[in-house]
Amino acid sequence: MPLTGKKILITGANGGLGRAIAALAHAQGASLALCERTPELAQAAKDALLADTAPEAAKNVHIAYADLRDSEAVAAMVAHSIDALAGLDGVVNNAATLAEDDTGPVETPLDSWQSTLDVNLTGAFLVYKNALPHLIEQQSGSLVTLSSVVAHSASATAQIAYTTSKGALEAMTREIAIAHARDNIRANCVAPGPVLTERTARYFDTAEKWATRRQHIPMGRLGRPEEIAASVCFLLSDGAGWQTGSIMRVDGGISAAYVVDDSNGSDTP
Repeated sequence: MPLTGKKILITGANGGLGRAIAALAHAQGASLALCERTPELAQAAKDALLADTAPEAAKNVHIAYADLRDSEAVAAMVAHSIDALAGLDGVVNNAATLAEDDTGPVETPLDSWQSTLDVNLTGAFLVYKNALPHLIEQQSGSLVTLSSVVAHSASATAQIAYTTSKGALEAMTREIAIAHARDNIRANCVAPGPVLTERTARYFDTAEKWATRRQHIPMGRLGRPEEIAASVCFLLSDGAGWQTGSIMRVDGGISAAYVVDDSNGSDTP
């Protein structure tokens, strides 16, 4: 179990990716602090994780909550997590928002732009800002940031604020990686392509919608949350001990493609 004894904080823990990351990290032996925007959402993440486990497993799973736009709340959340876990070895910055009216640069309202960057980018910065002093003191740790394929391959279906936030997250992660490499702290990104979750299902829920997306995916299917979780947990583990400042693209080949042969694509995502 490659994460045995590791103490990991996960933001956005109740989303499809957050739940998958938590499930795999827990199965690999990690103790977890599951962070969400509200205590109810954090508790839902914990309940989902422990639904099919032995009662004693609960002692290694804790909840924390903060609105990532509130610097004081984030500081308190990180401090609470470190206290509950009796330490910290890794952080997964997974929380993100995508506004309904986040479209092109002309159409996107300023408040939607600002709110998206406040959560996706500044929120991640605040989590790391408060976690890093502990990791620096112990001279070890792994930070994993969830980026996106849109940081590498823009779409004609614009989402300007979300895309900008993901590109900036990668730049921020590289900066942290180099600044703290000699502190034995690693910082890496996982950049998923489109993944099938409850939140994204509406984009692929008709044959026509899926056919439009499928033609851009070399592997001809959507990613699964557990496939993203596997990359995240590898980067958290000591097996990735010499990997820092990297972007792990888990996107079915999208960012490597120019033209895709869609002649034998799957009828389902």
